[in-house]
Amino acid sequence: MYSHADSVSELQPTLRAELPAGRPATAVAPANDLRPARGHARRVLMIVESAGGGTGRHVLDLSEGLADRGCEVHLIYSTHRIDKMFSDRLSALRGVRHTAVPMRTSPHPSDLGVVFKVRRYMKANGPFDIVHGHSSKGGAIARLAAFGTGASAFYTLHGLIMMDPLLPWWKWLLYLSIELGLSLRTGRIIAVSPEESRAAVRLGLGRTRTVMVPNGVGPADLAPRDLARRALKVPDDAVVIGFVGRLVEQKAPEVLLRAFAATAQAAPHVRLAMVGAGPLDASLRELAGRLDIADKILWLGERDARGVLAAFDIFALSSRKEGLPYVVLEAMAAGLPVVATSSAGVEILIEPGVSGAVVAPDDVNAFSAALTELALSPQRLAECGRASYERSLLFTLDAMADRTLDAYLSVAGKAGVS
Repeated sequence: MYSHADSVSELQPTLRAELPAGRPATAVAPANDLRPARGHARRVLMIVESAGGGTGRHVLDLSEGLADRGCEVHLIYSTHRIDKMFSDRLSALRGVRHTAVPMRTSPHPSDLGVVFKVRRYMKANGPFDIVHGHSSKGGAIARLAAFGTGASAFYTLHGLIMMDPLLPWWKWLLYLSIELGLSLRTGRIIAVSPEESRAAVRLGLGRTRTVMVPNGVGPADLAPRDLARRALKVPDDAVVIGFVGRLVEQKAPEVLLRAFAATAQAAPHVRLAMVGAGPLDASLRELAGRLDIADKILWLGERDARGVLAAFDIFALSSRKEGLPYVVLEAMAAGLPVVATSSAGVEILIEPGVSGAVVAPDDVNAFSAALTELALSPQRLAECGRASYERSLLFTLDAMADRTLDAYLSVAGKAGVS
């Protein structure tokens, strides 16, 4: 059973206890009686360029959550980085007006034209109380478009780009300069994890303007375990270690393969299920052959993870940089122990030794040791799985929407235009 009761009780209202002493992020007090009444809704404009993956999902979940709380929500998104999940959900989006405006991912002169288009939309459909941008490009467009309109500008990081260890130094300086300049025009910078919050403050984006609002998920909607296991064609006694994500350098899947190879020597009954695709696909398959583990790996390609999570026994994430990964929240909601790196944005998700393990990035030996310990102990698997599920109950869609609205009210409640 989940025994970290003190941390749970402190975590529930604002996750304040998960921040270090002298916390970098401003904790947002619950607004409760300050919620906008229907008929007097706050008007919110969401802007996102990276309309896919975790960021796209967050924007859609948050937009619906705010609409359910009486806000009038508008969404501007780009079609250049959109995935099927995002496009499928758009048609069924409840109470949210949406329109597409093409945007480039990297800084580009055409961004000025995008800002003008957004400002024309604001003039035609506003006035707005909040203009809320997501990720680097969406955040920049939102803050530039909001300037001088009376609307408060908000920016959710979704993985602060300067935290990427693979980013060239000149790009690091360029993005830092942009972020520092735009931060002066930002009502609140929202971090989705303590790691991200600390990085934002350390880089000078503002201690008092930075708040933390973790991602949230709904109840797990999984396929039955026996059907999911049968679909993977794994033996009944196999311990399945699952990975879900893009096969790219940021996710460091080669680290997971090397760690799994060592675990497979100590626990021959393990299998590794790789869900995802990407540019490293061919090189990873070649590495699996060299490590003599090709017959123990299931390459499942891109698919809805909910169809296979129920077949997993352990979830593994070897990333070098993340925000607060939805896939870990989903794995926790499915009752899976999680082994992840300390750079994967899991500080407030995983309790080491209770619901899983956290190891240093690129440490193959430590990653393998954590996987092996769980794979060889059915009792530990069951205990950590229960603790992981109970921990997931703290990270809900309602909590995410409520905390975001609290952040809005902490700024726009003083100077909103409605």
